[in-house]
Amino acid sequence: MSTQESNDKKVIGLIAGAGGVPLFFAKKAAAMGLQVISIGLSNSIDKALKPYVEKNYSIGIGKGEKIIQVLKNENVQGLIMLGKVDKSVLFQLQLFDSRSLKLLKRVATHEDKSVLVGVIKELENEGFAVLDQKEYLSELFPQKGVLTKNKPGEDAMRDIEYGFPIAKQLADMEIGQTIVVKNKTVVAVEALEGTDRTLERGCSIAKEGCVAVKVSRTGQDYRYDAPGVGEKTIQALIKGKASALAIEAERVIIAEMEDVISAADSANFPIIAI
Repeated sequence: MSTQESNDKKVIGLIAGAGGVPLFFAKKAAAMGLQVISIGLSNSIDKALKPYVEKNYSIGIGKGEKIIQVLKNENVQGLIMLGKVDKSVLFQLQLFDSRSLKLLKRVATHEDKSVLVGVIKELENEGFAVLDQKEYLSELFPQKGVLTKNKPGEDAMRDIEYGFPIAKQLADMEIGQTIVVKNKTVVAVEALEGTDRTLERGCSIAKEGCVAVKVSRTGQDYRYDAPGVGEKTIQALIKGKASALAIEAERVIIAEMEDVISAADSANFPIIAI
C-alpha cells in the first residue's frame, strides 16, 4: 500500500463487494493507521469490515444517491472499489434508485466496463478521486512463475498456451475473463454468471483433466473490476478434477493468497502465473 504523505492525510472510502479482497485492504489499512470509511454492499461484508474501519455503512448496490451522500458527509477524498458484485443485479432494476437508473440509461451498454466507467465518471464529477487497486494491493498480483509445489504437466501446459490468447481476446471483447480448456478445445467461457459457476460448468462438461485460464483486459483499468480468483475458485477446480489453473502474471489478483496456495498444495493442484 502506498505510504505517500498525501494518502496518509486522506479519508479513504471503501466501496466493498463480496470476497476476501475488501477485508484484506481494510486489515492492512488498519495496521497502517489509515482512516477508512466503508460502505458494504451487503450486510455480510459490512459485518466483516466493521472491526477494521473507522466507520461502516451497509447500503444496497443500487442506492447511488445514498452512497454519494454518505461519502460526502464523511469527507471522503480518495475512494477504492473492491470485491465482487453479482452481475445479475443489472436485471433487478427494482433495486436501483432514480440516480442509478439514470446512469444505466446513459451508458452505452450494460457490459462491466461500460457500467463501471460510468460509475467512476459519476463519482469523479462529485469530487472523489477513484484509486488504483494495484497501487494499494500490489502483493496480491503474483509475478510470473509456478506458485505451488507442483507445476502443470505437459498436456496441461499445452492447453494453457492454447487458451491464453483466446482468453485475452474474449476479455478484450467484454465477454468474460475466464475460460476452461481441454485437449485444445474451449469447453466453457465466462459470461454473466461469473468465474466460479463457469468453472463448475466447464469441469462438469470436461469430466476431468481440463485447465482454467484467467486473464485481464489488455487495457485493464485497475480502478475497477480487477480480475481475481480465490479459495472458492480453487475448491471448484479441485472438486471438478481439473489439471491446473493459469492466471495472467501481475494482472490477476489472488485473494486470500495463503489459503489458496495451501488448499492447492494439499490437493497437489498446480497454479501458474504466466
